[in-house]
Amino acid sequence: MKPWEWFLSLFDRKTGKLDLSVGVGRLAAEVFYKDLAVQACANLIAGTISRAEFQTFEQGKEVRLDNYYLFNVEPNPNRSGAVFWRDVVRKLVCENEALVIQNDRHIYLADSFQVEPFAFRENIYKDITIDNLQMNRSYTESEVFHFRLHNEQIAEVIDGLYRSYGKLIAAAQQHFKRNNSRRGTVEVPTNWPQTKEAKKELQDLFERKFKTFFEAEGSAVIPLTSGLKYDELPSNIGVKGAADSQVRAFIDDVIDFVCIGFQIPPKLIKGDVADTTVAMDSLMTFCINPLCEIIHDEVNRKYYGKKKFLERTYVKINTTMIRAHDLKYIAGALETLLRIGGYCIDDILITLGMEPLNTEWSTARFMTKNYSPIEEMFAKENQKGGGEN
Repeated sequence: MKPWEWFLSLFDRKTGKLDLSVGVGRLAAEVFYKDLAVQACANLIAGTISRAEFQTFEQGKEVRLDNYYLFNVEPNPNRSGAVFWRDVVRKLVCENEALVIQNDRHIYLADSFQVEPFAFRENIYKDITIDNLQMNRSYTESEVFHFRLHNEQIAEVIDGLYRSYGKLIAAAQQHFKRNNSRRGTVEVPTNWPQTKEAKKELQDLFERKFKTFFEAEGSAVIPLTSGLKYDELPSNIGVKGAADSQVRAFIDDVIDFVCIGFQIPPKLIKGDVADTTVAMDSLMTFCINPLCEIIHDEVNRKYYGKKKFLERTYVKINTTMIRAHDLKYIAGALETLLRIGGYCIDDILITLGMEPLNTEWSTARFMTKNYSPIEEMFAKENQKGGGEN
């Protein structure tokens, strides 16, 4: 069916009117499952990254100055840090790109924009809208953060896939409805009168009385006269069968397809809580960390620049605190890091989400006596007459 033929089919042929409820209901039924999966994935990614911390460094030393407050707490007067980056990531994931402009020592997320690309000079961004406010100036590439995800919008790929797969879901739903509907037969005697009153009585029986009988929530009785006989046909009402499983399987497939596009383990979207450790590791490795690299690379090259970055003055997105840790499971690992000098006391406190003590002893590094440089071990062997080993 051509697009214009489908559109004309929505109109009533007799009255020429369009029932909007039919069109809206049909559209909602077609896109509901896909939108549910897409929004669930986008919310998971955005909510996860919003928990990350933007660590700011100056000459290799971590500091908390104005730029730390800007990226973590208050990007602009109207947004908190968590809400701002959640909105940025949602737009990046759903629309494949997001534009953030710098204005008066604040950063703002653009609702829409137009870009004029160039090969050997800076791109120009114009027609920028922020919270329904049209900006009256254009911005060059160095004045904005332009985050881009893929070469092709993942939403378009998912839409194309769902256009064909949605037909299978619709067919499964119809099959489910047929298997779970009440059906029966009515025997009408051959000597049924053909008068106008008799036909009206029969029409009232089928259109009103049987409708009330089938739609009754509790017990119901339908009176039959003049030799009419109703027989109930077998049905699968209340019995779970293949039709139920088929609809559920198709919906699961849609969720799996969307998760593949976003590189998210499907069990995290479906709510499976059993053994999510491997799934979380996969989410962080293939989805969250690559997105964070896109963000902090763009911020470093635009906000700090080459000179400062090479001097180790930069921003880094720390995702290690995203996952919730049970103290009894990580106590052994923290103790190991402490005794080999990898962590100090303050590092452990920060890992646990606590404030560091910033004292001389809490920032000192400790190492157990069981560890020593390999040169010292060789020296001791030589002193014992071990020779040249």
